[in-house]
Amino acid sequence: MEKKKLTILLCAIFVLALVLRVGFIMTLNNSVDVWGDWWDDLGWKLATGQGYWVNNPYFAGGTPFYSWRAPGFPFLLSLIYRLFGHSYLAAKIGLAFFSSLTAIILYLAGLFLIDKKAGVLCAAIYAVYPASIFWTGYLAPETLTAFLVVALATLVVLIVKTDRAATALCAGIVFGFLFLTRPLAIVLFPVILIYFLLERKRKFLKFAAMFCAGCLVIIPWTMRNYRVHHAFVLGSTEGGVVFYIANNEKALSEASGFYHGENIEEFKGLSEVGIDRKFYEMGLNFVKRHPGIYLKLVADRFVRFWRFFPHTISGPGEPYGKKHVIVSCLTEFPLILLGCVGFLFSLQSWRRFFLLYGFIIAFSAGTILIRATIRYRFAIMPLVIIFAVYAVRLWQQLKEKHVQGL
Repeated sequence: MEKKKLTILLCAIFVLALVLRVGFIMTLNNSVDVWGDWWDDLGWKLATGQGYWVNNPYFAGGTPFYSWRAPGFPFLLSLIYRLFGHSYLAAKIGLAFFSSLTAIILYLAGLFLIDKKAGVLCAAIYAVYPASIFWTGYLAPETLTAFLVVALATLVVLIVKTDRAATALCAGIVFGFLFLTRPLAIVLFPVILIYFLLERKRKFLKFAAMFCAGCLVIIPWTMRNYRVHHAFVLGSTEGGVVFYIANNEKALSEASGFYHGENIEEFKGLSEVGIDRKFYEMGLNFVKRHPGIYLKLVADRFVRFWRFFPHTISGPGEPYGKKHVIVSCLTEFPLILLGCVGFLFSLQSWRRFFLLYGFIIAFSAGTILIRATIRYRFAIMPLVIIFAVYAVRLWQQLKEKHVQGL
């Protein structure tokens, strides 16, 4: 494929992706934020210099919470709001841009790991992938998380291929922002280390450069938290309640997979960090007392994480409808099925694909052990698409060999 034609094709894919996303966004009511969940509030406060805090989520009139959400996504929203004002439409179009750019970065990942045709196919699939279009319409961190996961995986693969320090520094910066967007991403760092160790030319210096760059991004947030709380808070103070509500006696019987069974009175007098730690303690005590129930919860969350369609009991603004279920089944099922086939066939070249194995397994396992919904899977679906395309490319190559043999 000639370079000029390839450039035109990738530009066309980007434009197609952007048009589809903006078109979907324009069908929504962009005068309100139906998602809520504090993201918009925090983004606007950052944009207007009001600081980074939310009203106490447990006690009306209580001390505000200053680390309730990780700052990555609100920081992005604040940049958009500074440029365009408090516009939900502008924020969503910004997400559409990052989602469209994800398709192009996915081309690079497919190119580095498989071949040029695979890269183009990965980009084209993501451009029209319904879930990637859907999440640009809501002020939630899913789109940004997927962008950063794909960018990180691509940069790490590129480090191995080029051995450039600048690439390692970029990968570290991306990892830092990914952690500040989704703190669970910390589970990906050991995967990267093992991936480097598996290389015949050990990349210790590049890993060190990446580590330092990531720390430079994360440390300011951690230092700010220490100044505010006089305690170590690496990510956010929401983790405890998320862990507890998905790991208690009644969570398994709930259709949502979680249950708020806490007695708020027990938290009176505790600080923001103290409440977070109390929730972790309650959740861990439940796991210790009821390991059998916890294993059932983990099995239930495995199904929730990898199911082909969302539950119709909830959704952004309103519950998911029949159309969401149908579209999801028609796209998620073949992608995951082909992804599994590609995953299995790729094992013969396991070193090449180890990073993707590790990202998918570590991210999904970390989520499933804590709390899972189908939405959390979206961040790693671009990697599943790479394996699905690998399966398609293998089939195409076998078909070509068969034709040549006739």
